[in-house]
Amino acid sequence: MEGVCIIAHSKAAQALMDSMDIAWGVQYEIARGVSKCWWTWSDVTPERLEKLRGLNKDAALKVPLVLPHSSSTGIYQPELQVWAELDREEKAICEDRHRGLGLQGEWMEAEDWYGGKVQQVALLEEGGNSLHLVLGLMETRKSCRFARFLGSRRLIQVSVSREMLRTHGDTLKDFFKQKFILCGRVFVAFGMKEGKIFLMETQEDYERGSRVLSDARRMSLEEFVNWHNPLDKNGNQAVSKWTTRFDLGLSISVPALAFAPDNMFNIDDDCVNKNPGKAKTEEIYTDGCGYMNGAALSAIGRRMGYRVRPTAVQGRIAGVKGLWVLHLRDRSPDAVPKIWIRSSQTKIKLDLNNLHRAHLIFDLVAPPRVTLPSRLSRLTILNLSHNGVPTRTFVDLMEETLNEQVRSLTRWTHPQDMQLLWATVNRIGHVSASRVQQYALGASRALGLSGRIKEGIYPTDEPVDLLKELLYGELDEEEGTTLLTELETAGAVPQRLRNKSTGEPLTIHGVVMDLLQAGFHPLKLPFLYDKLKKITTDVIEDVIRDFHVTVPLSAEAFIVPDPFGVLKPGQIHFKSSENLKPALEDLHPNIVLGEVLIYRNPNRLPSDVQKVTAIAHEALSDYTDVIVLPTQGPCSFASMLAGGDYDGDVCVCIYDPRLVQGFKNAPLAQQPENFLKDNFEDQGTIEQVAAVAMQMNQMVNDPDARRKKLQDALLSDISQPLIGAYSVFHENAAYVHGYDAPETVRNAFMFNTILDSRKSGLKVKNDVYRRDKQRYDRGRPICLQAGGKGAEGDLPSSVVSLSRPPVLGRFILDELLQEGERMRDFHLHRYDQFIQTTQYSARSDQELLRPYTTASALPDLSQVKSDLTRIRTHVEEHITKWQKTARASKSTPRTPSRRGKTRGGRSAPVEGRNKWRELKKSFATGPDIASDSLLATLGDLEALKASCAYALNPKFAWSVAFQALCRIKATSQGSIALTGTFADSMSISSSAVRVFEQSRLGMS
Repeated sequence: MEGVCIIAHSKAAQALMDSMDIAWGVQYEIARGVSKCWWTWSDVTPERLEKLRGLNKDAALKVPLVLPHSSSTGIYQPELQVWAELDREEKAICEDRHRGLGLQGEWMEAEDWYGGKVQQVALLEEGGNSLHLVLGLMETRKSCRFARFLGSRRLIQVSVSREMLRTHGDTLKDFFKQKFILCGRVFVAFGMKEGKIFLMETQEDYERGSRVLSDARRMSLEEFVNWHNPLDKNGNQAVSKWTTRFDLGLSISVPALAFAPDNMFNIDDDCVNKNPGKAKTEEIYTDGCGYMNGAALSAIGRRMGYRVRPTAVQGRIAGVKGLWVLHLRDRSPDAVPKIWIRSSQTKIKLDLNNLHRAHLIFDLVAPPRVTLPSRLSRLTILNLSHNGVPTRTFVDLMEETLNEQVRSLTRWTHPQDMQLLWATVNRIGHVSASRVQQYALGASRALGLSGRIKEGIYPTDEPVDLLKELLYGELDEEEGTTLLTELETAGAVPQRLRNKSTGEPLTIHGVVMDLLQAGFHPLKLPFLYDKLKKITTDVIEDVIRDFHVTVPLSAEAFIVPDPFGVLKPGQIHFKSSENLKPALEDLHPNIVLGEVLIYRNPNRLPSDVQKVTAIAHEALSDYTDVIVLPTQGPCSFASMLAGGDYDGDVCVCIYDPRLVQGFKNAPLAQQPENFLKDNFEDQGTIEQVAAVAMQMNQMVNDPDARRKKLQDALLSDISQPLIGAYSVFHENAAYVHGYDAPETVRNAFMFNTILDSRKSGLKVKNDVYRRDKQRYDRGRPICLQAGGKGAEGDLPSSVVSLSRPPVLGRFILDELLQEGERMRDFHLHRYDQFIQTTQYSARSDQELLRPYTTASALPDLSQVKSDLTRIRTHVEEHITKWQKTARASKSTPRTPSRRGKTRGGRSAPVEGRNKWRELKKSFATGPDIASDSLLATLGDLEALKASCAYALNPKFAWSVAFQALCRIKATSQGSIALTGTFADSMSISSSAVRVFEQSRLGMS
């Protein structure tokens, strides 16, 4: 049917499921299996459905047990908590009290419950000449306002590759203007965020007769739009800006506090010319920042379990977004909560006399969080070097960073060194943090567990996903995405971060930690020695190739405008609740004083880093964990920092004298004359919201045409802008022309303007892009290739290489890379010397051999010998399969693309991983030995099998019996019983690390 895309649907099967009251989670799992070709709709019979009746938590996990499928199909399922959460939401929707919005207390055994935590996900795939959606596992990783308002089951988020967004914009727009059918329900697209297209369920049904109670609250697309961002009240703006306001409802957030309408106040912004209505954005001193009284901040702190009352909070309320800081005078924790909203914070105009309860709830995004130390990047190094910081300073900092990192990974001689090594690997790999983050269910940033992404080509409001960073660091993008889809789902409780068959952690850092805590030593286990060498090498490469150089005396935090106006131009105030400097070396360790550098990422213009003076002012003493900037001068100080504002921007403050002393402020960079006219399409052609509303009014008798016209506007920004391309162009121009050359500055402004193009609607002229591509799409020097993963993937470089004129002198990054490579060679040579200079042993571990050798030495009983022979045969057969699979993997060419997806099929890496998974599963489930056999009563069969594998082929054994070998080792050294849930929640405290360090020095 034209205009309709079937995700998964059968009229007959749907009638059966509706008549038998099959829970939605069960229907979804059945549909997921159909979309993945595990089974067909004809397999969905009344007899089978009878076994799948009941609540989601009771029935959904049974789906693969009831429906027929190939035994080789690896079916991963969400955890039980997903289905329990769906049951809570379903009952809340039927209750019709908007309980899902939160702040209504306990619900179905969940304390202080709110909804919207379940994500229905799909992947856009291309097969032949058509596009289709494949359903993925439901997840519980986050919650947003739209999901809490509509209900989790009413939304589907569709992942689309960046390459497809960049090259198939018009095709994707037409595709997503269709109606999408899932189990008789109609979903339509309404927006895009972070590379995902979002679909909502409407009140329309498709080949479906009966309805359930929860269907009554469904809305049409127009009703939803009028609830969130009404056309008639927001017509005087570009469509492109209007569509970005849907991000407010898609931001990950936690319902924190409900305000009474009488306690929500609108106030003007402070501006340069004292006339807020006519001020340019850069003239607004308070752009994006309002006030909350002490009672409101205290209430949020209590609800979120913060240790102290936050000075500021980032969030959304009604049609407003931004940051709110402690009010100047109203600070009592016991008063009525109040909020003051600046004009610059209002992004959506709503009917203030008819606000929905959802609009009165403050959706918390993040509290203030000081992160230290910060680290440099190649963009920051380019800026600091241009503005006077000597090259030697960067070399020294790089050497200090490498020495500290490598030292902490290669101290193996003292009794407590293995605990210290475990703590180091945990810190470097964010292992415990990523495991704990899974329990936060999307609230990690609101709880202060994570910050926003620090620097990148594609800025985001999403919190850092530590697991994603781990996986993408070790796999290509497709493999990482697939693993996340298959394994890290449903809140991904930490046990799911391990291979299901072997118990091996998914990341190399987790593997090393498991080996260390089992009692292995890197000098006595080559497997561990090699893994640690890989981690050490990766740490070194991260420093020297991505220029991630740690600055000990630095920190980053939210920036806020001076509420009292006491700071003069060029002054800041930065006080923290924690020490910013060594307490033994500074009289005021929690406050920064003197000359400092301040900037926000990404910084591309010479003036994006500013030298200022940090002072202590009594009036600002209560404003902790934020950087206070002046509200005096010719422009907003935040706007001087790479065009920043105060709606939640994070800045880096460097107070290391080595970097500050030689730095000189560059003149404030100005946009070239006629910049927009010369480089971008005519702004008069940008469609306005009022025009869309007018055209829709002319289609009153054609609801389908109205919907498509509305979707034209909602999906207007579906194409990926040329951000990655101009990131590369700017860096290449700096290499060829110099950092402050007019062409370099123009390309920096091009990047900044395109970055904001989702809101502005501006589009680069075709001839301008072709000219820039011809000039700057060249082979890049190695120093610029190192960290440019995002940009590199966006446009392939031609064979013509960039050339740097000798008159410009040597490029700073070339110098640093050369110095870094020298340091790398030194450290890796020292690492290899451990084999020659220490008690390194490559001999087999006798403790791992003992279970099998002990069993083999048992009296000559026929049943025991028969079972031992069965185990050995099973191991030998799987060694042969393992060797065959390894040879096949080596012979399969790997695609050079970061996305190995082939048209119409799964990529070779995914198929190869399935073979490995089947091999490990087969090894784990055999051989068939009765649990009451004599051999089983004498010993642990899993340990015997692992020990036998280790005796025959240690490398094979580690690949198929990882956790069993770790258990053997730990048991031999005196282990204690501990569940995986407890083990994955533990870490070595900082105080314990200090004790171990002192012990190492003979001080305890």
